[in-house]
Amino acid sequence: MPAETWYDLFPDRLVLETIRVKAFRETLILRRVDTTLFWECWANDLPDGVQVPPLHFRVVYPAAFPAIPPEVEIVSPELDPTESGHEWHRWPWGDICYVRPSRWQASTTADEIIRKVADWYFNYTAKKAGLITDMPDIGRADISTAKTGQGTDNI
Repeated sequence: MPAETWYDLFPDRLVLETIRVKAFRETLILRRVDTTLFWECWANDLPDGVQVPPLHFRVVYPAAFPAIPPEVEIVSPELDPTESGHEWHRWPWGDICYVRPSRWQASTTADEIIRKVADWYFNYTAKKAGLITDMPDIGRADISTAKTGQGTDNI
């Protein structure tokens, strides 16, 4: 007999996750492969004038959710592996840093993660375009008050 999944043990939590994600963006898709659940997501809100493809990513629930945070898997576009560290808000292995592991709260839901990743991509593309010099630690950069950098031809 297969082990019970987190969503078997906490069906109300799965309902909450689904309601909150669908309220944020109805078009997001919850998928299941074997016993793993994940949200198929796209971030396409970009700074004005920045022409890059949307970020296609997945928010993957681990078996021990909600005790440990979901993983964010980038599907496309391929990100430069040298852009890591605090400057880019990416771990050395390339994952997006949307929360410090020590600050994970079991009450956090996938919609909050999706919003943070969308903000991260907005900031990432703004930095690559030279619209900002530093990515903010929290939230979305205010491009209207940011100092202009090198231009947009380096994306």
